[in-house]
Amino acid sequence: MSKENIWQGNTTFILAASGSAVGLGNIWKFPYMVGSNGGSAFVLVYLICILLIGLPVMASEVLIGKYGRKSPINSLKDISLKFNISFAWKYLGVLGALAGILILSYYSVFAGMAFSYIFNLFPSGLENPSSYSTNYFSDFSSSPMKLIFWHTIFLLATCFIVGLGVVKGIGRSVNLLMPFLFLFIILVSIYSGITGDINKTLIFLFNPDFSALTPQVIVSAMGQAFFSLSIGMGAIMAYGAYMPEKQLIGKTVLTIILLDTLVALAAGIAIFPIVFSNPSLSVNAGPGLIFETLPVAFYSLPYGKIFSIIFFTLISIAALSSAISLLEPFTAWMEEQKKLARKNIVLILGMLIWVVGLGSIFSFNIWTEKRILGFNFLEAIDYITNNIMLPMGGFFIALLVGWLIPYEFIRENVKFSNFQFRIFYFSLRYISTSAIILIFLYSVF
Repeated sequence: MSKENIWQGNTTFILAASGSAVGLGNIWKFPYMVGSNGGSAFVLVYLICILLIGLPVMASEVLIGKYGRKSPINSLKDISLKFNISFAWKYLGVLGALAGILILSYYSVFAGMAFSYIFNLFPSGLENPSSYSTNYFSDFSSSPMKLIFWHTIFLLATCFIVGLGVVKGIGRSVNLLMPFLFLFIILVSIYSGITGDINKTLIFLFNPDFSALTPQVIVSAMGQAFFSLSIGMGAIMAYGAYMPEKQLIGKTVLTIILLDTLVALAAGIAIFPIVFSNPSLSVNAGPGLIFETLPVAFYSLPYGKIFSIIFFTLISIAALSSAISLLEPFTAWMEEQKKLARKNIVLILGMLIWVVGLGSIFSFNIWTEKRILGFNFLEAIDYITNNIMLPMGGFFIALLVGWLIPYEFIRENVKFSNFQFRIFYFSLRYISTSAIILIFLYSVF
């Protein structure tokens, strides 16, 4: 790899990897998962799993990417050759890159919807804002043309950034976007705490009710911890290739985990006080919490229109920072083949993703009744990627680094303290692999 593609300074990698992790999974999915799984009990298990499952696998991905200095596919190939392991491990990189492309096809649809809500200002004087919000979302999601328009806008923004390159595109964008993301989530959290029921929120999030711990809550928290960090799809491995040589993997991954967790918790603090302060709203509203419930809450609060714009801008920034990481692994691999320029590669991939995304759009409307094994198109792609491909990717990464790569090599390159490394290595070999198998079995069977 050219040295021109290695980010200068430690901040860019941290912001890029945090941006990959901090997406719709944190700001949209985490709050409704907390609300649907009993609150604080879910949060407690989630925090434990972030450390014992997410951190070891993330550090392993960064290790492989930093060593290989190539796309995930070729980095895996190189590290396999170094330690005389079957070169077939490169197909793990193919699995992750393909998962990223498939996820982006529907991620772009939801991100486009969130982006459109920046401009969705409720008219004044509504007698029933809840009914208006429900009808608005129903009309929006039932219109293929509206969804296609916003899907296209978001995907164009993603492709433009990745097409500019590793430094000028991804590096500059995360250095611009991520500070705004942190600023906006702080602003919305403060606003929500002042105007909403912050006391009930803090109890809900941080006062564990152990009676709410069920096998389903535990496995759901494990799954959220795993998927919220963007591991198993090659994105973090791809960014690891652009990490400065002197940057310490262990310390950096801990920083990323901390930022990711703080944003997830801040999202809860930004959302739940507003919901708790409105008796007609529910914390267990599920996926509709963002698109149907929160607009109603903002409507009833002072300066609600302004903070509604800020909130959906926040979601859009988070989605964009994640989307560029989903596109990068496959782009990097195709660029290494030296047959096409990066901009042409991104154009081709973007068109492919756009077409596949139409299936997810039509799942809301004209293909609603079309089912394959009980799934519509969107549900099928989501199930295949999140329930099969990502757990497989995470499991085999943990298996490769924890069991096949020499202990001394890992110890030398991860650079944790002795105590931290013992916990990391034990978690990688036993806890991460066992937990991923449990997540996989629970979600499939």
